[in-house]
Amino acid sequence: MNKDFRMINLRIRDLISHGVVNPYIGEAVMSVPIKIEGVNAHARTHGISIEQAQSFIDTSEIMFIQGDRTMYLSKDGSATVIVENRRLISAYSRENFDPAIKAILEVLD
Repeated sequence: MNKDFRMINLRIRDLISHGVVNPYIGEAVMSVPIKIEGVNAHARTHGISIEQAQSFIDTSEIMFIQGDRTMYLSKDGSATVIVENRRLISAYSRENFDPAIKAILEVLD
């Protein structure tokens, strides 16, 4: 993949300044997939299996560094993991993407 993350981050900051994206989204960087090693109860509330969440991570082109956690974003879904213990804390399928995530995906295209 040959994405210009400097330009992606500039465009996401523009979306933030217009109130489209939450300012806590974090910095966008090239995805470095990890293996999920645990799951919080909240991660199961959206009907996503561990296998599905892992596939979102494995196929993600971009991830957002959010302090102690990382949000992986693929075209099929997103998964947020606490990096230290590789614990899945949230996962959503594409059908549940909010307007902010849809706007970020448009930036990636």
